[in-house]
Amino acid sequence: MIDKIRSVNNWSQTIFLSAFFGLALALPLAEALKQISVIVIILLGIHLIFKKELKFEENLLTYSAVGLVLSSLMSAFFAFNTTEALKACIDIFRIIMIFLIIKNIPLNLNQLVIFNKILFFSMIVALLYGLYQFYFFPNPSPDEITYLKLHSIGHVNHSSIYLLLVFTIALTWLFYRDNRFPNISTSLLLFIIISSLAGIFITGSRATMFTSLLLMLLIFLLFFITKQYRNTKLLVILAILTIIPLIVLFSSEYSLERLLLGFNMIHRDALMEASIRAWVEHNIFFGIGADNSHYINPQDYTESVFPIIPHAHNTYITYLLERGLFGLSLYVIFIFSVLIALSKQYAKTKDRLVTAALLIWLVNFLISSVNTTFHDENGLLMVLIWGLALNQQLTPDRRQS
Repeated sequence: MIDKIRSVNNWSQTIFLSAFFGLALALPLAEALKQISVIVIILLGIHLIFKKELKFEENLLTYSAVGLVLSSLMSAFFAFNTTEALKACIDIFRIIMIFLIIKNIPLNLNQLVIFNKILFFSMIVALLYGLYQFYFFPNPSPDEITYLKLHSIGHVNHSSIYLLLVFTIALTWLFYRDNRFPNISTSLLLFIIISSLAGIFITGSRATMFTSLLLMLLIFLLFFITKQYRNTKLLVILAILTIIPLIVLFSSEYSLERLLLGFNMIHRDALMEASIRAWVEHNIFFGIGADNSHYINPQDYTESVFPIIPHAHNTYITYLLERGLFGLSLYVIFIFSVLIALSKQYAKTKDRLVTAALLIWLVNFLISSVNTTFHDENGLLMVLIWGLALNQQLTPDRRQS
C-alpha cells in the first residue's frame, strides 16, 4: 500500500502541498481560498483513488466515516427543507474526505512543521484583525454586545473553539518532548499560547474558557507524571500560564460572570429537552434533516425563551434530532474509532502530534456537550490534525526514527 501511495508523481504532490498549505492559511482568514483548497484536495484524492495510487484502509474507522456521510444524505430525504439538508451533507462530505485523504497521503516531518507554522501564523493574523474590529468598530447599537470573531469563522463561539484548538496544538508543541519532530521556536509558541488564551477570554465563551484551564491543568499533570516535558523550565512556565488565567478570571468581573453563567444551563436545557421531544415525535431513525432544527418551535414542547431551535447546543442531541438514531450511532462510532486509532498510534510513537490529536479529541468530546463542534472550520481543523497524526503509520522516515 505504501509503495502505491509513494508513486504519486511530482505534479500531484505539488498541487496537493499547495492546497494543503493554502488550507492551513485560509481556515480563519479567507473563505474563497479555503473552499478552493478543500476542493483541490478532494478532487486530487479522487483522481488518485481512480488511478489506484491512493487506497483507504478497510476498517471500522473508514466504514463509520463513510456511513456518517450516508446518514446525512439519507436524513435529507426526510427533511423539512431538502435543499438545506443537502447543503449540510456537502459540509460533512468534505470534512470526511479531507480526513481520509490526509490520513493516507504521505507527508514528511518538515512538511508537517511548515503546516503548523502556517496554522499559527494565520491564527495570529485573524486574531489581530478580529481585535482591530472588536475595539475600533464596536456594534453601533448600544443595546447590542460586540463580540470578538475571527474573520472567516464568524460566530463568537465558533471562533473561540478555533482559538482553543490552535491553543491546544501550540501547548503540545511547546511542552512535549519529542526527538522525532524538529522544534518550533519557543518564543513563537509562547506567543501563540498567550495570544490565543487571551482571545478565548475576550470572547467570553464559557465552554472554551473552562476547557482551556482544564487542558493546562491536565497537561501539567500528564507531563509531570510521564516526564515527557522538554525541560523543567518549560514546566515552570506551564505552571505560570495556568496560574495567570486563574488570577485574571477571578479578578475580572466580566470573565468570572461569563464562566459562572456557563453553569446556568436553564435555557440550553430547554432547547435540549425540546430537541429530544421533537425527535421522538418526527423521525426516530433518520431525523428531520441536517440543519433543519430551526423549523422546530421549542415552545411547542417545553417552556423556552427561544421561538426556534438554532441547534440544541449539544452535538449529540443535534445529531439525534437532525440525523436520527442512525446518524448519531455512526457519529459516536466514528469519533471513538478515531480515539482507538490515536491511542494505538500513541502507544507506538508517543510523539507530540499524536498527543495534540488526542487532546483535540478530548476538547471536541467535552465541548460537544454544550455546543456543536464537528462542522465547518473547526471540523476541518480537527480532522486535519487527526489525519496527520494517523498519517504517520504510512511515512517511512518516521518509522525509522
